[in-house]
Amino acid sequence: MSQLFPTFARFLPWLEFPVWPLSSWTSTPWWPADTLASKQRALLQVLSVAVSQRLELAPLVMSLAQEHRGRYRRRLARLAKRMAAGTSLPDALEQTPGALSDEQMLAIRFGIQSGTLTEALDSLVTQQEQSSSPISHRLRQIGFYGVLVASLFFLVLSFILIKIVPSFQAILDDFELDITEPLKQLIIISNALVDMWWLFALALLLCVWLIRSEYSQRFFRRRVLSRIFRPVAQLRSANLLNLLAIAQQAGRPLSGTLSTLARYHYDSMIRHKLLFVRNEVEQGADLWTSLTQARLLSPVESRALTKSTAAKSTVWTLRHLATWKRDLVARRFDIYVDFLLPVVIVIMASVVLLTALATLTPLFKLIDNLS
Repeated sequence: MSQLFPTFARFLPWLEFPVWPLSSWTSTPWWPADTLASKQRALLQVLSVAVSQRLELAPLVMSLAQEHRGRYRRRLARLAKRMAAGTSLPDALEQTPGALSDEQMLAIRFGIQSGTLTEALDSLVTQQEQSSSPISHRLRQIGFYGVLVASLFFLVLSFILIKIVPSFQAILDDFELDITEPLKQLIIISNALVDMWWLFALALLLCVWLIRSEYSQRFFRRRVLSRIFRPVAQLRSANLLNLLAIAQQAGRPLSGTLSTLARYHYDSMIRHKLLFVRNEVEQGADLWTSLTQARLLSPVESRALTKSTAAKSTVWTLRHLATWKRDLVARRFDIYVDFLLPVVIVIMASVVLLTALATLTPLFKLIDNLS
């Protein structure tokens, strides 16, 4: 302690400073505030530095795990243990779902197979820094708003259906009046929802399973998502172009690159398309034309790449096409998210309006009858 405060030690030699034992306390909060994307970006940066400096990966990943809490801490700990046991980096990542995204794991495996791991990691870090979008934050806000409002309204509606509606029915029967149409519709809808409670319970269990299970999320991402949501397929096509640009810049043959991607790509639909392109290229067909036939490129993009005869111009074109596709998908996601919040509000407002009409119209009818 005297080394930290030499002035006090010089003027007050008789004063002894206490020596506290080392603590395991870290600056990480108990409630994780970072998003999954930011955690994965930190892991990518650690891997990039370790690969460029030729450092051991397992100790660094284990140290990074100590800076996190919860599920991601356990993921990184499992990843570090697998690498310490001799498992290669791509296989360890594949065996640890959620440590990195599918695109990032594919880029790392591609970099190792093609000898461009440093370039692939640098490209991933750059993409993560440039793609800091508030879309996921806005989606979480909309989801929190919808769940909170729906939960509160469920309690209020349950009270109305259990206490208020039977009283209205009894009063209307005493005055020999018919039930109003909004109240009748509310009763019909509520009875139908009660009869289908098992369907809502099953949907809730399915949602919880999809959220909590890494393997179910992986199956949904790899088998279903790109087939039902076209912007996801376009985003994966952009990532494919970026990998081709890395291989072209490193001087690797694109035929071998296609073989690697066709073997290891996580999306089954894109993997089948790449197998078709690889077979066509081996038969002597043009690469960009084959990619267009497989619907991985548009005709305009294919013509732009065909006119790029030099290697540097091809790399430049591939990178700019990939960036353009990502920006296009980001703009579409912005539009979808901007449209989602009004839809949620309109749905909530419609339910509130129906409930208000169902509770007020019997009162109006009683007042009109008494007057």
